[in-house]
Amino acid sequence: MSQAAIELQGLHKTYKGGQPALAGVDLSVPRGAFHGLLGPNGAGKSTLIGLMTGLVRLEAGSVRLFGHDPERDPVAARRRVGLVPQEVNFNSFEPINEIIETQAMYYGLPRRRARERTRVVLERVGLEERTTRKPWGLSGGMKRRLMLARALVHEPELLILDEPTAGLDVEARRDTWALLQELNTAGTTILMSSHYLEEMRDLCQTVAVLKEGRLIANDTPERLFGADAGSGTGDQGLETRFLRLLEGGEPEGEEKP
Repeated sequence: MSQAAIELQGLHKTYKGGQPALAGVDLSVPRGAFHGLLGPNGAGKSTLIGLMTGLVRLEAGSVRLFGHDPERDPVAARRRVGLVPQEVNFNSFEPINEIIETQAMYYGLPRRRARERTRVVLERVGLEERTTRKPWGLSGGMKRRLMLARALVHEPELLILDEPTAGLDVEARRDTWALLQELNTAGTTILMSSHYLEEMRDLCQTVAVLKEGRLIANDTPERLFGADAGSGTGDQGLETRFLRLLEGGEPEGEEKP
């Protein structure tokens, strides 16, 4: 059995017009890890996620999820993965419980089990009192919770999140952080893309940094952002340290020869 949840080797992707999105990315994420994916707009984060989840066609390289190739063995690979995309993509006029039940049955759960799992995940994200409502009137934070519930309904071993707290207020972000930490502690592997540096610092054990389609760093927050990065202090310096890394400077924690 592969010890890695994610194994990416030599990933290349070029879009129409010759625009490179990924240029030889290698990345390994162990089972049970909470791994961050960081980089400026256009760095290749969403393309990387798309290749792992079958939303983007692989050009060159290999993807393995728990040892399975998503293209050659899509059922075995993708049933282990729950995806929370950046954009809201559910039917706003379908009742919340039906959105979740449909997702559960898509992954092969019998109707009775799908209903039970729907009840469990909606309770877990705090939407248990809104199960029969339609989500068009939900706040941005509640829509994010609904997307998380949908991703969790089939009990995935790997949760992939693309900007999961974008646009949320402070309270909703903190609630999401707490839930993600709880899931990771229970054994769920998490790969999270985010623009919030403090999210990378406070939640992730390791952070992969992309720039122009290349992996330029993959290390602990402390080594990337400084020795005080894990202490909850020094927030004002995070942006400076990140920009220095993008410009080619050494991570704060690395010793110069």
